Amino acid sequence: MPIAFRDRHMPRPSLAPLAGLEVHRETRAHVMASLQNRSEAEMVRRFAEGHRAYVASRTGEAAAWGWIATQTARIGELESSFAIPTGERYLWNFVTQPAHRGQGIYPRLLDAITQNEQAEAERFWVAYAPENHASGAGIRKAGFTDVAALSFDSQGRPAVTDIVTGGAKLAAQFLGIRAVEELLAQCWRCVKHAGPMNSSCAAGPCTCDYQRAEGGCAH
Repeated sequence: MPIAFRDRHMPRPSLAPLAGLEVHRETRAHVMASLQNRSEAEMVRRFAEGHRAYVASRTGEAAAWGWIATQTARIGELESSFAIPTGERYLWNFVTQPAHRGQGIYPRLLDAITQNEQAEAERFWVAYAPENHASGAGIRKAGFTDVAALSFDSQGRPAVTDIVTGGAKLAAQFLGIRAVEELLAQCWRCVKHAGPMNSSCAAGPCTCDYQRAEGGCAH
C-alpha cells in the first residue's frame, strides 16, 4: 500500500479549472451522514475527534468528498492507529460519485484541501490501495509523491519500506511504525487472512483470489 506526501513548499500542480466545480469545508454532521449513508452520530464523533470534511460540488451537486485528520487517525487495513504530528495532516475516506468519475475532480479536491489547510499544516499524507490505479493517478496529479510502501513484515507487524530513498524514515515518523529494509508482503489482505507471510505474494507476484479479480498487485 503506497503512502504519498505533499509539502506546502512543493510547487503547486498545474490543474486547469474545471467548470462548475467548487470545494468547501462541510461542518454539518447530518449532511455528511446523508452523503456517506452513515449515522449522524458517527459523523458527530468524527468531528469531535478533530476530523474535517470537505465536499466538492459541481453545478450544485455533491460530486466527491473526503476527510482530513488533524489529531489522530487509523489505517484499518493495517489495524494501525497513530497520533498526527503537529503541522501534519492525514487525508482519508475519499469518495467520488460514479457519475462524476473520470473528470479530474479527485485531484482538484485534494489540491483544494491542501491549499485551505496549509496555513496550519506543512505536510500532507495520503495512502491508497495498490490495485486502485485511478486513485494513485489522481493523488499524483494533485502534487503528491509516493515515498513509502506500507504492509506487514515477516512477523505480521505493520511496517514501511522505501519507495524513494529516505521515504520510509519520513513515513515511519509520521505513522509511528517501523521503517525496515526487508521485503514486505505485497498484499496486506493475504497476510490478514492467512497469517504472517503465509501468502504466495509475500515474496513474489500475488495470486490470491482478490488480486486476481482486481488485475494483480501493482507493485
